[in-house]
Amino acid sequence: MRTFRVRARRRPYADARRFTATRLLLSGLAVVAMTACSSGTVTGTGQPDAAVTVGGEDIPITAVEDRFEQAKANPQVAQQLQGDESGQFEAQVQSQILSQLILAEIVGQWADELGIEASQAELDEERESVIEQLGGEEQFEQAVEQAGLSEAQIDDQLRQQVLQTKIAEEVGAGEEVTDAQIEEFYKQNKATRFGERAEARHILVKGKAKADQLKQELDGGADFAQLAQENSTDPGSKDNGGELGEVTSGQTVPAFEEAVFGAEEGEIVGPVKTEFGFHIIQVTGKSPAQTLEDARAEIETELAQGTQNEGLQKALMQRAKNAEVDVNPRFGKWDPDTGTVTPEEPLGAASEAGASDPAAVPSEGAVPSEGAVPSEQTSE
Repeated sequence: MRTFRVRARRRPYADARRFTATRLLLSGLAVVAMTACSSGTVTGTGQPDAAVTVGGEDIPITAVEDRFEQAKANPQVAQQLQGDESGQFEAQVQSQILSQLILAEIVGQWADELGIEASQAELDEERESVIEQLGGEEQFEQAVEQAGLSEAQIDDQLRQQVLQTKIAEEVGAGEEVTDAQIEEFYKQNKATRFGERAEARHILVKGKAKADQLKQELDGGADFAQLAQENSTDPGSKDNGGELGEVTSGQTVPAFEEAVFGAEEGEIVGPVKTEFGFHIIQVTGKSPAQTLEDARAEIETELAQGTQNEGLQKALMQRAKNAEVDVNPRFGKWDPDTGTVTPEEPLGAASEAGASDPAAVPSEGAVPSEGAVPSEQTSE
């Protein structure tokens, strides 16, 4: 099935925390955990049932056990675990989940030292930002359901972001953004992000005769949304009446883009032939291109957030390096230089090297972030 899609344009960063909040929650939605552990394990500090002790605070084995149950809902993870005869993949996911839990605890203790808290109002604000970035409440709920997260776990993810942002502001993480950086960013993104924009909807069909028929019906006063729902072959938009959202230069194939930006607001054009078929297009709104001065505040906020994130990560890694971390030996060893748990090589892993691909382990970097949706996507 061929799906015609356009990438949603990023909204202005009215809230400097918005992008990172989305990445954080998506990271939480994608995270996987270790297999269930026995209840009598003792750590190096002699505390029963603890997977790790961070600064004198225990993180229980049950915390990672719960996440393992959630991981089973992920088909990719379930498949990898089924074929993990050497135990190598299991060891990798164990180290990932422990590393994230440890860093979260380090952030929490850091916030306590600074007297920083996250209010419910701030969590609610972060949640709304994430929902917006994911495309709406429905998409948010789907992501949460797929990951099997509870409301408490979602709040934990949001709380981490609020704390990190407030810590960064408190310690002055990040560098000042220069005019030259702003101007270079605008230059590189002028056409695709700051150019003319249009709101459009379309009806996609295979044959020109069908497209001509629909165009005639629309010219006669037929309802566009209804015809799209009944006739469009684009599953990504038909249920929404053909709505594609905001379109900017470079997001669609050339013929479609030319038709959109060549039409007047409210005008219905077509049929327009592309590799996907024949389109009947209606432009429902238009916005002029943004000048550098129009976009300056938005760009500065985004770049400042980027430098703040980098500064915070450096500071966090230094905290991790100095932290007192005692990992249960069954999970591996703490590497203070990288801020991660290094798993012990499972028995049989050496003889079955390559049986489990380390690159297959889900990570934050593998999670789609905003702006990563391709202009046209083909699936079978």
